[in-house]
Amino acid sequence: MNITEKRSGQALLLLTILFGATVGVLGMLDSAATGVVAIIGAIVLGGLWTIRGILSS
Repeated sequence: MNITEKRSGQALLLLTILFGATVGVLGMLDSAATGVVAIIGAIVLGGLWTIRGILSS
């Protein structure tokens, strides 16, 4: 594993944690946008994790 693969994994993990925190805060605030943010964020993050997995193998 080279440094680029390690950094991309760390960056994606950080983005995933921030996404979860954002959805959590929106849920606590009873925001109407919670569902939309969760769906779009999950699709984007899932796609990024998939691309990383394909490129790293």
